[in-house]
Amino acid sequence: MKRWCLLLLAGAVVLALAGCASRGGVRAGDGALAYAVPAVNPAVYTYSDTTRMDMDIAVVDLAARGTVELAFEPAAEGLRATARWTDLDGVFVSPNGRVGADESGIAGPFVLGVDGRGRVEVVQAPRLSESIREVMGGPATMAYALFVRLPGRAVEPGAVWVDTVRVAEESEGLSSMLEAVVTSTWAGDTAVAGRTLRVIRTRSAVEVDVQGVTQGIEIRQRLAGEASGTVLWDAERRLLVAREEGSVLNGTMELPAMGMREIAVRSRSRTRLALREE
Repeated sequence: MKRWCLLLLAGAVVLALAGCASRGGVRAGDGALAYAVPAVNPAVYTYSDTTRMDMDIAVVDLAARGTVELAFEPAAEGLRATARWTDLDGVFVSPNGRVGADESGIAGPFVLGVDGRGRVEVVQAPRLSESIREVMGGPATMAYALFVRLPGRAVEPGAVWVDTVRVAEESEGLSSMLEAVVTSTWAGDTAVAGRTLRVIRTRSAVEVDVQGVTQGIEIRQRLAGEASGTVLWDAERRLLVAREEGSVLNGTMELPAMGMREIAVRSRSRTRLALREE
């Protein structure tokens, strides 16, 4: 059961993040809400995530926290970012037992192509242990969790932009697709530690589709719901300072070969990414 639950959780964790798209270069001038090589480079973030999935037949819990370093450099079509998890502590608890994971299960860096809007392409992925995949998801999920979507240009307070995010994962006969229509609004500014930060509110309509065959059992699951979050962006330093987000998804699961249909599923998730200031 752990493997198919993983794919669902991987979709639920990533909600208002960069999707797969072609990368166009964006010049981040003064006042632009856009990614560029930041004034703090590398930038170090703390990450945390909790997810609970309630089903008629089981309850699954996931929790992870850690520290990730992002180093940026210019690239021909935007930016090149290298992500390294310097520490990680995660656990996945299901009726089959408890699976723990740490940073030793990540062999090598993530190398990512990033454009000014925060759209991400995985250029090079590390080798991930089975326990890391069960706790954190696959390379795409882990990479996209580190970025937010921006307009990629100078905008005025109150500006609204809409993006469609798609994140796909495959593992041992199962495939998952998350699609989120994300509406972001520059809601104003706030002062933190003497710095003026842009406050961006996000709301997302989310759908997750999982299907395939694992261990000889066919599985189909569809979830839909909403996510909402807050982003703090430092336009002067061209830097994500914090992102916090929660989601609630509902749907059903089917195990046709076992005669089990319309099994109710409810997923709640909360994630946080915060810059660690020296």
